[in-house]
Amino acid sequence: MLIDVHCHMNLYLNIDAVLNEASQNRVKKIIAVAMSATSQKRILDLSKQYDSIFPALGIHPEEVRNNKNIEEELDVVIKQIISSEQYLCAIGEIGLDHYFIKNKDLYPLQTKVFKKMLSLAQKLHLPVNLHTKGAEEQIFETLPSYNIPNINLHWYSGPEKYLDIGIDRGYYFSINPAINYSPKVKKIVSLVEISHLLLESDGPVKFSGKVGTPAMIKDVLNEIALIKNLNNNDTEKIIFENTKKVFPRLFKN
Repeated sequence: MLIDVHCHMNLYLNIDAVLNEASQNRVKKIIAVAMSATSQKRILDLSKQYDSIFPALGIHPEEVRNNKNIEEELDVVIKQIISSEQYLCAIGEIGLDHYFIKNKDLYPLQTKVFKKMLSLAQKLHLPVNLHTKGAEEQIFETLPSYNIPNINLHWYSGPEKYLDIGIDRGYYFSINPAINYSPKVKKIVSLVEISHLLLESDGPVKFSGKVGTPAMIKDVLNEIALIKNLNNNDTEKIIFENTKKVFPRLFKN
């Protein structure tokens, strides 16, 4: 069984087709991550409609630019997440972004939202799906202040020195279809032990012009196996066990 630990399922127009393709490629579970205040309910609704979709709720760092009211809405969002705790497998997508968000005046609000999300993960004893683009130093300085069961860094692309810190701390790293063309992603896979790798599509983000879907993680797995000089079956088994450790609520039923 393959598991996509980071996908924006609410952004697809053809969800049934996406899920059918995923199932045909042995992708049986998908973590649907929220990004905005408005996407929380949609993610929950999808998880109740489809057995293969599992919700992760949170506020993405780009929301401080996209939603001028996010600070005022934050407490309401947090209450909504707490009220839905029984359905959740993680808090995400959360983090900081100093790469796509250039306006430094927004950084304090990003930090406020991020810390609120980390506190929530600690309170609910849930793992987190992290976005770290261009803000690796601050994120790695912040994380030790919180007691969070497990931490997954999605599509990590930062400096290797923080990658090394993450490895030492036992963090996990989810790998997506960018592995097919990105030397950076290939290097990350070569540096991180197989026992700390996960699979993600980050769909519907495009990879070389092609819309990402959960089905693509099958090819991601094959590429990881090639880099690690392992056979595909062993790689799949190891990553499956990793996923069980990081996101145990995917398997609670």
